[in-house]
Amino acid sequence: MMPESAISAVERYAMLSHGDRVVVGLSGGADSVCLLSLLCSLREKYSLTVTAAHVNHGIRGGEAKRDEEFCTELCEKLGVHCEVLHADIPALAKQSGEGLEECGRRVRYEFFNSLCGENGKIAVAHNMNDVAETLIFNLTRGTALKGAGSILPVRDNVIRPLIDTPRSEIEAYLKETGLTYVTDSTNLENGYARNKIRNLVLPVLTEINPDAVGAMAAFCEGARDDAAFLDSLADGAFADCVKDVELDAEKFSQLNASVKGRVAKKYLESLTDADVLSKHVEDFLGFSQNGEALQTAGALRLVKRNGVIKPFEDCAAAFSVEFKKENCSVKYPYGEAHISIIGKKDLQNLNKALAENLIDCDKIADSLKLRSRSEGDAITLKKRGVTKTLKKLFNEAGIETSKRNTVAVLDSGGCAVWVEGFGVNKKFSADADSEKMLLITLGEGR
Repeated sequence: MMPESAISAVERYAMLSHGDRVVVGLSGGADSVCLLSLLCSLREKYSLTVTAAHVNHGIRGGEAKRDEEFCTELCEKLGVHCEVLHADIPALAKQSGEGLEECGRRVRYEFFNSLCGENGKIAVAHNMNDVAETLIFNLTRGTALKGAGSILPVRDNVIRPLIDTPRSEIEAYLKETGLTYVTDSTNLENGYARNKIRNLVLPVLTEINPDAVGAMAAFCEGARDDAAFLDSLADGAFADCVKDVELDAEKFSQLNASVKGRVAKKYLESLTDADVLSKHVEDFLGFSQNGEALQTAGALRLVKRNGVIKPFEDCAAAFSVEFKKENCSVKYPYGEAHISIIGKKDLQNLNKALAENLIDCDKIADSLKLRSRSEGDAITLKKRGVTKTLKKLFNEAGIETSKRNTVAVLDSGGCAVWVEGFGVNKKFSADADSEKMLLITLGEGR
């Protein structure tokens, strides 16, 4: 009889859906053999397609070959298709600069994902003991609430049906059913930190409390719940404090310390692709209180001006040039605009592209400006009939923030009439009733 804790975990965390394709990471050890047996027992209930995936890491020689053969034979007995990958992890790790464990994990999950496809799931055999071991490992290295949560039951497309099952129950189940398994000899060596925890630390803790593993697993679950709650608070605070790329330093300073750290991390991650570490968050918190400038993750540079924190950029200077509604040339720092006033009789000499950018002179003032973008600028796109802010249009067009002030805007009475690269605001566009029309074209420097 499969451990009830495993069946319960599948249902509790909604790990499986009808018709799922599930790839099971099968090492041949007790945990993965139990996992494969569990999913086989659930095949009919959930209409599962189960595939086993075994990786020979090219490290343990004959023992690794033994494990591979065991897995293929087990899958034959259980009626499960088995895929095997041979990988020279030591060579790959040397090539990539990764540690053996890190490289092995990356290769395994790349293999698993290649088998499960876009909507498939990967089942791995972490159990309650692994949760306790990871908690101790994280606490020893130094961790916050997220690390105290240890291993997640579900993460993206990875599920862990044995997460609430202690290793003792797994071994009892295998003994009861007569399922055999193999033992990785390296798990018995205490040269690795996790092995020391498993073989030396946990036995001592279970002498103090026979249910130490269960107690630690319960703590981890509580930590995950608390972390999720604080994350939800941080999401709301982030939305309130951050507009575009700017953070309101005053609002930020009033946040609870736990929420503040989360908002800081989220803000930094929104500005850089580099890993944001605890040191970067600590530096940011100090800078938000007393600093004026900060260089942090991924060479990101931040400044604080007038109560606002934002990325430092060598932005082009804004400009504004006034002129009259008449035939003229308007020079500005980034080029020259040519203004032409035309009548209906001149339309036959215009190509279609220019004709679509004609502005009705009766809809604009006599005194005009050619200027940079201004806060709140928006235009109704003539072809699409939708109104968008220039900020949104520039974002969609991928115009770098540092270059946005170079984009010319024709202004009439504070309204954006025409925007370089986007055309005429529909409300000012010429139509069949227009008698006099203004055409703006860019010349030198553009």
